[in-house]
Amino acid sequence: MKQYFLYALALIVPLVLAGWILFVVGRALLSMLQDHQLGKELDQLKAGAEMRRQQRREENARRLANGCEHDFASPAFGLPPQACRKCGIEKERPVGQCDHAWKMRKGAVPGSDCEKCGRTYSDINPSGESA
Repeated sequence: MKQYFLYALALIVPLVLAGWILFVVGRALLSMLQDHQLGKELDQLKAGAEMRRQQRREENARRLANGCEHDFASPAFGLPPQACRKCGIEKERPVGQCDHAWKMRKGAVPGSDCEKCGRTYSDINPSGESA
């Protein structure tokens, strides 16, 4: 009887050990597969983001190609930061519906108005809110 128990033990222990090793290896392979899939998805997201950035750069270059020799470097009182002194268009397209084209306002307080939407800007109230 002892012999049968020892034979069964000698047979079951290696089978359990082999099963456990297969389980651990399978779990590691599954983890590697998931990491590979996530890496592919991340590469696709990066490619999509780079494509959108390139499209924005091209759109920005098209909107700045209006025949003006833009001067963004020297700021003017009454114009928003990064707005061209000559044509009033901003270096980067502003957030929102309107692509502002600022025109200097005459008066004692330096300021400007958008020719398209009527929004006002002044150095005193730089938030761009209408007065």
